[in-house]
Amino acid sequence: MGLGPERRARGDVSESAMNVSVEETGPVERRLHVEIPTTEVDAAFESYFHEMRRTAHIKGFRPGKAPREVLEKYFGERASGEVLQRLVEESLGKAITDSDLDVLGEPRLQPGEPPKPGTRFMYDAEVDVRPAIEISKVRGLEVKRPALPVPEQDPVDAHLEEMRQRQAQVVEEESGVAAARGHVAVLDYAGKLDGKPFAGSSAREAQIEIGGGRTFGGFEDQLVGMKVGDERAFDVAMPEDHADETLRGKMVRFEVKLVALKRREVPALDDEFAKDVSSFATLAELRADIARRVAEGRAAEQKRLERGAVVEALLVANPFPIPAHLVESQVRARLGRMLGQLGNARLPREGLGQLVERWSEELRPQVENEIKLALLAPVIAKAESIEVSDADVDEQLGRMAEANGQKLGELKREYRERGLLDALRAGILEQKAVEFALDAAKLSDA
Repeated sequence: MGLGPERRARGDVSESAMNVSVEETGPVERRLHVEIPTTEVDAAFESYFHEMRRTAHIKGFRPGKAPREVLEKYFGERASGEVLQRLVEESLGKAITDSDLDVLGEPRLQPGEPPKPGTRFMYDAEVDVRPAIEISKVRGLEVKRPALPVPEQDPVDAHLEEMRQRQAQVVEEESGVAAARGHVAVLDYAGKLDGKPFAGSSAREAQIEIGGGRTFGGFEDQLVGMKVGDERAFDVAMPEDHADETLRGKMVRFEVKLVALKRREVPALDDEFAKDVSSFATLAELRADIARRVAEGRAAEQKRLERGAVVEALLVANPFPIPAHLVESQVRARLGRMLGQLGNARLPREGLGQLVERWSEELRPQVENEIKLALLAPVIAKAESIEVSDADVDEQLGRMAEANGQKLGELKREYRERGLLDALRAGILEQKAVEFALDAAKLSDA
């Protein structure tokens, strides 16, 4: 079907029936032109003013007795907006159904002149429609097996070291020891900007881990070599994105005194350590358990990478258009959630704009692929007779209930009441379609 201004009319061209025509504005975009007959417009206004007559309190008239012309004087502008909303709500769904459109996302309303008594009301609505998908290839996809990165450090040793560090005790360093990376310095300090103190510029007995990277402008590096009782003054450059606008890019003079020096004392890696941090009696048993869990985790990660490679191959082998507006709306929704997670973090406007732009660029291809997969999976399922049974749904809900500490029955009832079971089924169907393609794929290491 070619693009162009021609419209396909549906319904009788009549003064007493709703008329709908559809214009193809893109491969997966349509514009509906809807005309509401005068009789329906007048009925909507009559219904609105009838409700207002019963509830409105107008000086000089008893409730329910104000004439129409008075009501129009008081509520005419408001009536137009209310009637517009009612007419669209009552007609748009029917117009889409009558036009045999499989709409994705929310319609975008383009009202013309507001409705008026005694005249027809017309409006346009832009909608995105489900693309026509023709399966080219699902079985036998040739996919290069993704390589799982080799860790720089043995993951078992790394995990044991993390456990040791979590069990570390902070103890006083011996007298006369100079501060070095890894030490915890206890400081009295005061900072000044142009010779004057500022909010939060001083503290007593503040604890700073040297090398921890939690301070600005090399502050921690200036502490290296100090001994308890030493005093030192130095300049620190504040970052350009500092939360306090008055400090951005400024040089602050700090005067510090090392009050105490502490070090982290980690326990020995032995059987006693294993007993303290786990239910195992020996270090060998603990190490074996960690090795098992690391192997399971790497196997799961390898499967995830292979699944992602197969999805990418599926989308390349079976191309089809998706609505740009649907992509952008989902990108904006995710950006909103991500920005909400920043909480009360104060970011400069320019920095926030750059962050949003970077996130948008990163999110867009991910969202596009997710939308394509969600549209492609049901087509694959139909072609390959893949189905989702009630047992599949119960199994998925069971895993979710166990992870959240809920009862299966309660979670299932919650999903049913909130109307989420169809979405859950769709997600399971998508997983099954991808697993089918993965099992039928030709993965190679070359």
